[in-house]
Amino acid sequence: MKPSFPFNQAQFYYPGQEIRIKEHSCYNISQTDFKNLEKGRNRLLFVAVFFVFGFMLISARLFEFTVLKKNPEFKSANNTSYSLDIKMTRADITDRNGIVLATSLPTVNLYSDNSKISDPEKAAKALVQTIPSLKYEDVKKRLERKTHFVYLKRNLTPKEKYEVNRLGFPAFNFEKGEKRVYPQGNLFAHIVGAVDIDNNGISGIEKTFDEELINKSEPLKLSVDVGVQDSVRSILAKSLKHYNAIGATAIVIDVNSSEIVYMVSLPDYDPNNFKSTDYNSLFNRATLGVYESGSVFKIFNTAMALENGKLKLSDKIDSSPLVLANYTIKDLHPQNRPLTPKEIMVHSSNTASARIAMALGADKQKAFLAKVGLLRPLNIELPEKSKPLVPQKWRESTIANVSFGYGVAVTPLHVVNAVAAIVNGGIYRPASLLASRNNELPPGTRVITEKNSKIMRQILRAVVTEGTGRNSQVSGYDVGGKTGSAERLGKDGKYIKGSLRTSFVAVFPTEKPRYALLVMLDAPQKTKETFGFNTAGWNVVPTAKNIIETIAPQLGVLPNFKENENKSFIAAALKN
Repeated sequence: MKPSFPFNQAQFYYPGQEIRIKEHSCYNISQTDFKNLEKGRNRLLFVAVFFVFGFMLISARLFEFTVLKKNPEFKSANNTSYSLDIKMTRADITDRNGIVLATSLPTVNLYSDNSKISDPEKAAKALVQTIPSLKYEDVKKRLERKTHFVYLKRNLTPKEKYEVNRLGFPAFNFEKGEKRVYPQGNLFAHIVGAVDIDNNGISGIEKTFDEELINKSEPLKLSVDVGVQDSVRSILAKSLKHYNAIGATAIVIDVNSSEIVYMVSLPDYDPNNFKSTDYNSLFNRATLGVYESGSVFKIFNTAMALENGKLKLSDKIDSSPLVLANYTIKDLHPQNRPLTPKEIMVHSSNTASARIAMALGADKQKAFLAKVGLLRPLNIELPEKSKPLVPQKWRESTIANVSFGYGVAVTPLHVVNAVAAIVNGGIYRPASLLASRNNELPPGTRVITEKNSKIMRQILRAVVTEGTGRNSQVSGYDVGGKTGSAERLGKDGKYIKGSLRTSFVAVFPTEKPRYALLVMLDAPQKTKETFGFNTAGWNVVPTAKNIIETIAPQLGVLPNFKENENKSFIAAALKN
């Protein structure tokens, strides 16, 4: 009798027995299930392709925005375009190389709708705690006004805006605004100027070109150079402190185009904090201050005599004391002999200069000074500028005094602009703070011949090699120039004995000039290093030397060493 099993024997397998599965017994998938599986796979493939395509599109747009630097633009449902550009209402101001001197940044202004305030004291207290720079009493008074709009604070920082929003007062709202900022700080304060709280220009270039900057899309490019300006200001500030002067100014002008490369007036101020600036710092000594220039005017006196044919290089002029109606003119360093035109400049003879001017007369003197722009207001693009102070009556004593820099008061920019005309071949062009838009020189007026201009350059070179400008010599650069030391007027209209305003005008390179420099110190003090002197040769001349040797390479003026100088220079370089 066979054992009975509760299942089919064909399905029973002993341990270790091979299990055989027939084909028809494999998992069978119905036609419906197969279609569903295929459909799911196709959907997954479609989603994968969609994500790959989307990723490629996003990558392409990112490449366009970041590498190609195109501004992204979007369109709304009504087909209106919106750009991500943040456009300010006021254009930037840059230096000649495109470095930003003034720009605008987006900001917000906080205002209040007082109709929504039930407790002004509570709102004021909360706001002052959030923004400590606000004063409680002032905020409270503003919030108590019966008005739908009152400003509480301008130009909030993003953090301040966030904190005000956190207060939860529905009356506090924000409007879009912009803030003018000056990345260079004090460096161009007297040139660029500043704006008021409503972004209206109130000084400098900002005021002169106020309307143009609002309507202009491209930056306004000036002729100044940030690197050169920084170098000059640093040197001038050290001299101001070292000689304990009350003020200083320095200007460099391109003698051919009359473009101003730098212009510094100290003390200066930070236009980012215009409100806290005192008047003395706001005063631009370069264009607003008018001063008697002293012996620097002998440049124009000598050029005038040469141009009028009344003076030759071989002539000798009496340098003995000159007696006028009520006083006598004397030289600081009398030579007690007749002097040639070159010697008059080298030894800075007042008496010989006065005799030359008196021989020409008042009309010719006034006419020449007018030709070189010394008797008319500046044509510079700044609102802070003065016109010369000229005597109403031009007497004999006036002629004599003007010949060596007294009796006529002009700005330092007047002087350096006129000197540029004397040395550039004889063409006067008004000074400008705007960069040339092409390589052509602006039109000018001839004031002296090219021959006389060359003679003047040779005389100015002699002043540096033999005269009062010796301390301005820079190795490798032929510098020419003239010193001037004029007594300062007191508040009572009388000259202050021993208190000087010293100046030095330099030209480099002398053979083929490219730049003219003026340095002025107001009331420099005597020091041990100057052996008790405070005249120009002891303070502004060495200051000018430091400036020239620093900025000449920056301006691309290459040194021109003579053979023996070149050998010693190379030997020193190899030794070091």
